Amino acid sequence: ALQAVASAGPNLMKLDLNDCRKIPAEAWKKLGDAKWPNLQEVNLNECFEESGAGAAEALQAVASAGPNLMKLDLNDCRKIPAEAWKKLGDA
Repeated sequence: ALQAVASAGPNLMKLDLNDCRKIPAEAWKKLGDAKWPNLQEVNLNECFEESGAGAAEALQAVASAGPNLMKLDLNDCRKIPAEAWKKLGDA
């Protein structure tokens, strides 16, 4: 399912994966090269509550939205490692 999301490209405007904490790291890695220039809203609430595996790829994909991103919910994502946060850069 995340492979389809990764390839959505400019068509993706909203991504809501609220409470999807069982997504395995391998699935998150499919987002590594995603480009979502029109993404405006992302909800990853609780996705990284139990594990931070795959967080770097998820945040890298979110960062591809650039200035169009208006809302990013990372509530209860306690396990995102410090290195993963760097993927957001100046986004």
